[in-house]
Amino acid sequence: MSREINDAPWVGIGREEYEERCALYDDEYEDRIATQAERSFELAREEEDQLKSRHEEIVFRVYDALMSHCGEANAISGRQLSAVFSITERKLRDIINEIRISSDFEKVIGSCTRGYFVCSSSEEVDRTNGALRHHALSELQVYWANERKAGRNGQGKIICGEDGKPFIESLARAE
Repeated sequence: MSREINDAPWVGIGREEYEERCALYDDEYEDRIATQAERSFELAREEEDQLKSRHEEIVFRVYDALMSHCGEANAISGRQLSAVFSITERKLRDIINEIRISSDFEKVIGSCTRGYFVCSSSEEVDRTNGALRHHALSELQVYWANERKAGRNGQGKIICGEDGKPFIESLARAE
């Protein structure tokens, strides 16, 4: 007769039965782990597919190229970067903006007089955000100045004569 296992999870059962139960448990555990790993792989693939559908491939390629330009000292000019990808500098600025605002890309992209770079310190991030904040506030100042000027000299008014009067009145009623 088999010796009983007294310190096992199944107290008072024979060694053979214990080993058989352990083998069954191990098989179930391996199956569960394999299923979880397969599901994780499927989820990762779905997430990657969704990511690719949110951005053009050129955006990923520009982002990858910027990864080799870490720190302000290693900045690459917009002209050089746009030449590498055979795109206009305007298109490059749009791509950089997309990278900057998307949560799909985790690195902060900075810019300086020498070009674009991946921020490698908190000081570079602070300088980048300070420059962006300054630019945004400057643009707002221009916007409000234009509003004031247009309101003052009539430039912001629609002048359409009697033929356009019904249209203007319908706009007023729509609000």
